[in-house]
Amino acid sequence: MEILLELFISFVKIGCVGYGGGPSMVPLIKEEVVNLRNWMALPDFMDALAIGNALPGPVATKMSTVVGYEVAGPLGALVATIAIVLPSVVALLLLLRFVARVKDNPRVKSMLKGLRPVVVALLAYAAYDMSFGSITGVATGAIAAVTLLLMIHTKIHPALFIVAGAAAGALLGL
Repeated sequence: MEILLELFISFVKIGCVGYGGGPSMVPLIKEEVVNLRNWMALPDFMDALAIGNALPGPVATKMSTVVGYEVAGPLGALVATIAIVLPSVVALLLLLRFVARVKDNPRVKSMLKGLRPVVVALLAYAAYDMSFGSITGVATGAIAAVTLLLMIHTKIHPALFIVAGAAAGALLGL
């Protein structure tokens, strides 16, 4: 029962500060799960993240479900999933009636403009930090470089890169 409370507190905390959606929460989840709580080793976290990105839906929700399951089974998965979405659900329900009134407020616009670069920095840091566990040789480095260049210079849907990366890994025996 204590572990369920720990899962709940950890993921509510992440849900409270994870502005910007699922991808910006990944470094927060990694810090909590891998570095602070030692619930998962980095390679296992990276595998869960890869699978989570290949499936539809928000990655943070899927990551919380995987971690919860690994730590405390099906009940842990349920607790962690509820915990990570609970702050957003509560905030949305409380703020819904005020959204129309405040969205054009200059202070709100300024606040959002200040938060956007923070989200970009969180995503960039997540990419940098996880590159050490993901780019393990010339082949994986080439896959990352080609994918990045194609994403920048083409309009190929990101889901196709996920499928291509999985296929390349299988073909190359990575």
